[in-house]
Amino acid sequence: MKITKRVILISTALHLLYFVATFGVGFIRTLNYEPDIIAEAGNVTTLHNEVAIGTTGSPLIYVLTWIGLAVLLALGMFTAQRIRQAR
Repeated sequence: MKITKRVILISTALHLLYFVATFGVGFIRTLNYEPDIIAEAGNVTTLHNEVAIGTTGSPLIYVLTWIGLAVLLALGMFTAQRIRQAR
């Protein structure tokens, strides 16, 4: 397999692993969450009509990290290939 295809696959796999791990951690935290109702009984506040779960960011950052990781992996693989050929 050419280095460029291998680098793209590795970068994609690492990003998918990151997304799955982030989702898994959030899911486990949600399952294990137990609110402390007694401690919060004295702190009464007005409830809002909107709920925000998690955070959002620009999807461009994921594209840039995917490309950046692919470039770094390609440089590393080209360097390793040159070192192997020099021996």
